[in-house]
Amino acid sequence: MAVVNKQKNDLIDGPITKSLVGLATPMIIAFGFQTSFNFVDRFFVSRLGDVATAAIGMAFIIQLIIIALGSGMGMGLNSFISRSLGADKEESAISAALHSFFLALIIGVGVSIVGLATQNHIFRFLGARGVLLESITSYLGVVFLFAPVLLLSMLSNNIFRGWGDTVYPMKFMMAGTLLNIVLDPIMIFGWGFVPAMGIKGAALATGISRTISLIYMLSILVFRAKPVKLRISVFKYEWRIVRGIFQVGFPASIGQILTSFSLSLIFLILKPFGNDARAAYTIAFTYEMVAFLPVIGIGQAIAIMTGYNYGAQKYKRVRTIYFTGLKIAVSLMFVVSLVVSLDPGLFASLFAQSPHVLAITAIALRIMAPGYLFNGVFMCTATSFQGLGLGRDQLVATLLRMFLFMLPLAYFGSWVWALKGVWSGILVSNVFMAGLMLVWYRYLYYHKLIKGKIATLR
Repeated sequence: MAVVNKQKNDLIDGPITKSLVGLATPMIIAFGFQTSFNFVDRFFVSRLGDVATAAIGMAFIIQLIIIALGSGMGMGLNSFISRSLGADKEESAISAALHSFFLALIIGVGVSIVGLATQNHIFRFLGARGVLLESITSYLGVVFLFAPVLLLSMLSNNIFRGWGDTVYPMKFMMAGTLLNIVLDPIMIFGWGFVPAMGIKGAALATGISRTISLIYMLSILVFRAKPVKLRISVFKYEWRIVRGIFQVGFPASIGQILTSFSLSLIFLILKPFGNDARAAYTIAFTYEMVAFLPVIGIGQAIAIMTGYNYGAQKYKRVRTIYFTGLKIAVSLMFVVSLVVSLDPGLFASLFAQSPHVLAITAIALRIMAPGYLFNGVFMCTATSFQGLGLGRDQLVATLLRMFLFMLPLAYFGSWVWALKGVWSGILVSNVFMAGLMLVWYRYLYYHKLIKGKIATLR
């Protein structure tokens, strides 16, 4: 209890920059390892050819839906726990952690059943045929079987983060990713008694790695009682807890699912330009995931600290946390954007197997990289909404970003300037949305938060 109290005091009274960086650094490393699951898969799969690269890119649309469910519910759990602890309601925080296990299992099994039944229809609609379709379904067939494991892992990680512990999640992701790096080439290309399984082997390697990481995670929660002793015997279902998690988690999940859907529509916009354009976008999107790792870490640190300080009713400190985190994130994104823009061909060459895909990817990276800076503003503001429990605002912001700006501008750009127009449309949408989010936050703070019009945690 003394450790928990010290952590709480640091978050609501300690130096803001130090606390943000202290929380964010392990998360940046953790998210780096999480992203490495996909990065490593794509690196080894790209050795199978550009069709395989396009397949894993299109399959990732569905993976993003599973991740969206886990990430969204994790955000709701994280927000509920941090706000509860800030308001000195530790029993509610513990109950929320226990509820999360049952939610993850129920949702995970449902995803497995629905996914296996519908994947063929989905990708035929998106234009996949022949070898491309076969590769996609071979990969996803394994991914769906491990959906409950992925959701349990993501929610368990957020139990730790809600308590302000970001070091253990880092350890879990490091262990899982290192194992994945070892298993990937063995299962994709074969070794010893293990047969070569191609793209299906990449999915199996990731699933096994995540399972072992989850076992490690649960052993800490159950047997070492960190950050809190979780005992199933004391579990008692409460709708209040489920509602509190879903208040942020459901809109966040829907927002991320719609983001995945919008990415599938980008692939549809790219259909007239062929599989090479799809492979190029897959590579460019892979680098976006890597580039945003620092912002994701800073954003989640903002969410945790905002939740604690909102629960403690320290509203001026909430605002300072947001702008401090925003400055750090924008500075980091400026450096990342500059590095990618200086030599996009170098980054493209790590994945592209043909000169044509290499050329398309280099152009895409050069145009889209400056958008990292503006997307950082969006992500930090959205996570601040999360910390305040404003799931609905976070969802509306996501909808506006995708369906008011990104998709229409990318589609319009494809008619005006072909492929360069698609990449330019994505860039311009990030610029517009960053400006809107800054105005939005100012409105919420001055017209709702300090006037007490944002509902308190009950």
